[in-house]
Amino acid sequence: MMQYYPLPDPLKPYVESIWSFESPDRLDYCEQAAVIPTGRWILIWNYQGQYEHIIQNTSYHHPLYDLHLVGQHNSKIELKGTEPVHSIGISFKPYGYYAIEGKELPLLVNKVQSVSKRNLDGKELLASFTGNLHEAVVEITGLIIERIRYTPDQRVVEIINQINACNGNILIKELFGHIPGSQRHLNKLFKAQVGITPKEYVSIIRFHEIYNRYIRNEERENKSELYDFFYDESHFIMNFRKILLTKPHQFMKKANKLGNQFIRK
Repeated sequence: MMQYYPLPDPLKPYVESIWSFESPDRLDYCEQAAVIPTGRWILIWNYQGQYEHIIQNTSYHHPLYDLHLVGQHNSKIELKGTEPVHSIGISFKPYGYYAIEGKELPLLVNKVQSVSKRNLDGKELLASFTGNLHEAVVEITGLIIERIRYTPDQRVVEIINQINACNGNILIKELFGHIPGSQRHLNKLFKAQVGITPKEYVSIIRFHEIYNRYIRNEERENKSELYDFFYDESHFIMNFRKILLTKPHQFMKKANKLGNQFIRK
């Protein structure tokens, strides 16, 4: 079950959503719990249960009350746990976490790392859960607000908006036509503030769109729409295997209800 919360005004330029999630007590036997790349940075605090993120064969374990950042990733994430997990999450806009972290973002791609829970006064927060979700959300957002130090470049914001508006179905050269600066400089600026290159982000958004159209609800009749985003079916399959490490028909044989909860429609 996913529940959403209002965004505080100071976070609106940087954050897409604030949510809480309670995993079911039992999962389907064949549940894959696979989360595809979304182009977002996500900060998570698990207030009940322990679990793991697995990225590219590396496992990141989260003990109870761990505040952790899930970085940009270009292949699937697997979620694993032996007990129900309840958590609060903040999904940042692609450039949103730059406001906090600065230019170290490329070092955090395809990784998950714990984040300090100390506020500016040195007090350790989020060390327990009182049972009040609203209070916990206020505590987490307050911690984030006081850490905002940088402002994303408006050219990066504009490039992101262009890519999102066409669901990734755009040529790279079209992105920079009316934006001041050389393509080399804009590529470098984008990677510093998003963590990945514009080409990588385009690929993620394009795949995300076709996943929702063709894979998510197993609507095979949408297969013709593949060609709106990929040159042919073989290119789609190649991209699919790169991200999900299997072929589409094999992936669709198993459930992914839990993973789909974290994939925006």
